[in-house]
Amino acid sequence: MQNTLLAMVNIWKTYPNGPVLKGVDFTVRTGEIHGLLGKNGAGKSMLMKVLSGIVPLDSGSIYWRGEAMAITSVKQAMDLGISAVHQELCLFPELSVAENIMVEQYQQRGLVKHGIIERERVYHEAQSILDELHFEIDAHGRVADLSFAQQQMVEIARALSRNAELLILDEPTTALNEREVSYFFKVLHKIRQRGVAIVYITHRLKEIRQIADRITILRDGVNVGTLPVESLEGAEIIRLMVGEEALGRYPKLGLPTRNELLRVEHLSMGNVLSDISFTLREGEMLGIAGLAGSGRTALVNSIFGMASMVTGKMFLRGREVRLRSPQQAIKLGLAYLAEDRVRAGLFNNLSVKDNISATNLKRVTAKGVIDIKKETLIARGLTRRLGIGLADLQQRVAHLSGGNQQKTMVAKWLFSGGFIYLLDEPTCGLDIASKVDLYNILNSFICGGSGVIIISSDLSELIGMCHRVLVIYQGRIAGELEGNEISEEKILKLASGRE
Repeated sequence: MQNTLLAMVNIWKTYPNGPVLKGVDFTVRTGEIHGLLGKNGAGKSMLMKVLSGIVPLDSGSIYWRGEAMAITSVKQAMDLGISAVHQELCLFPELSVAENIMVEQYQQRGLVKHGIIERERVYHEAQSILDELHFEIDAHGRVADLSFAQQQMVEIARALSRNAELLILDEPTTALNEREVSYFFKVLHKIRQRGVAIVYITHRLKEIRQIADRITILRDGVNVGTLPVESLEGAEIIRLMVGEEALGRYPKLGLPTRNELLRVEHLSMGNVLSDISFTLREGEMLGIAGLAGSGRTALVNSIFGMASMVTGKMFLRGREVRLRSPQQAIKLGLAYLAEDRVRAGLFNNLSVKDNISATNLKRVTAKGVIDIKKETLIARGLTRRLGIGLADLQQRVAHLSGGNQQKTMVAKWLFSGGFIYLLDEPTCGLDIASKVDLYNILNSFICGGSGVIIISSDLSELIGMCHRVLVIYQGRIAGELEGNEISEEKILKLASGRE
């Protein structure tokens, strides 16, 4: 095809535990937005790492504008015009916007004279790039002072300043609100008008139908379809992703027992929380809904002993406790799956095995020495039980897919021996199949007599999985919904203070 920019043909990549990419074909046309879909571990990130020069392919061919290329480094990919913007942004927060955009191009653009960087020219050129893209960002500003959405714009400006012809965006809207997503899509359309192609990796089917021209779906390392986006319905996309209809998407269990696990009475915290009272029963999944800043996360933090200036009472299985630290909470049987799994929940540079045992080292320690054999046996059992896909137990968490990172956090807290699980946005960034996996894992907890408190912005998740939902508005419980009365309309009314 004449306007084919990129063609990856019969791409194979194998690791000791098996092939990750199995003869994948992938093409991108000039100026198109091409959605790349697949459940966690399907091979999306690996395919893009091969294209970006991060990982070498084992066999296959890559054609750039019809010419065969052997991409062996990130620099070579960038020189061709291939740039990636990852979920974890690669910016220098204490430097200016201009310095971040131009940092790799001082010599190339002649911005160094007699060994001295010409600052005014750096700012002028960076501002010209921002203005050309219609990004309302001051090149003199400090990156640390920008919103996440604006920082993404800086990353994109840097990529395009290198004359990128193909831009890879990995889950670009995960941390954006609805207004920022709308603005971001306008930006992508402007970039496409410049003739730049975009590979858009996401789990959000609604977004892909709004923004993409074509989509490619990977399943278990195989391309199962490349089609125009308008030719596919949501159900068909899901079927191709998971290999079957996603029936039982919300495997909700029956009613919980009357036995009380947790009771909170008149909990208050400064001007953040006020007079919060509720209970959690054995076998119950209790949802917490509310707008950003309503106090949802502050409530869970206070229960887990992470907040100061808290008043009120808390009872675990009928006994009053006063939690002053997370360590005390863990010892008493609480487990907390934080919203930011990398910064607050996992040790990114440690192995899966080390992460799992970190919450309860006493269990694998004898006379101050870790029993490696015991630690390995426990970690292997948990990874198999939870279906965590990894090469071996020594694999660093940073190298896992988002879904497997989330499952590693669950394994970590399962090892801790808790009976109350506090989950803050546990399925954020997960594909549909991984969400169902996590729901079934949580169901196994509550079947064993545990209780789960889940904060979620996904109202369909709360409706589908929870026995009750507490709605927080301005630090107070605005209402409690149970059973059939849990609906999106009622949650939104309570969350916005309209009821």
